[in-house]
Amino acid sequence: MGVMDAVLPVYKPTGITSFDVIRVFKRAVSPDYKVGHGGTLDPFADGVLLLLLGKATKKMNELSTLPKTYRAVARLGARSDTLDVTGAITPGVKGSHTPGVLEIRETAKKFVGEIVQEIPDYSATKINGVPRYKLARRGEVMERKSKVVTIYALEMEKVEDKLVTFTSTVSSGTYIRQLSYDMFRSLGTESYLESLTRTRIGDFAIDKCCKIELFESGGWEKYVTMF
Repeated sequence: MGVMDAVLPVYKPTGITSFDVIRVFKRAVSPDYKVGHGGTLDPFADGVLLLLLGKATKKMNELSTLPKTYRAVARLGARSDTLDVTGAITPGVKGSHTPGVLEIRETAKKFVGEIVQEIPDYSATKINGVPRYKLARRGEVMERKSKVVTIYALEMEKVEDKLVTFTSTVSSGTYIRQLSYDMFRSLGTESYLESLTRTRIGDFAIDKCCKIELFESGGWEKYVTMF
């Protein structure tokens, strides 16, 4: 089988890195394949990951800037040092405000459009060549950095006790963990993400993604978009 020049949308399960998916693909298909990806997905998150095969790796910058859609579940009333379920979780201030459905939905509207977002300490952004998350694990104090991102859509799907499920379509480089934290902090409550699923990158939707199990059988080929 020759090397394809194509984009392969893959469903990445939780618990593995984006580069783990590349390693599994090359081991199953061919170590000679040139493979990249179109945007990292955190290990704790699942969903759409674009594998770029052959000459499609030259489209990496273009594809990585496509809008992305996520479904997230936030837990209110506690916080995590990583802003998600993988971190050290501590309870919020006793008796702190628990916002209601209407209050949450009205606040969400204020976060649609261009916003300035702080870069989380636990992120892959580098300082002098070292990822911020490595510095955070060492307990080092870092200078706060921010950037402008765009929230195209932000919709509350379900509010149940202290769990809030929401979907968001955002520009490349947006941290959903930080978006969630900032939104609920503005309502006077701590929060962290219990789960995060990337449901779409551009026109590539989660229900059209290849499962990793198909790498061995060759069934992955029917999911590719040729370049």
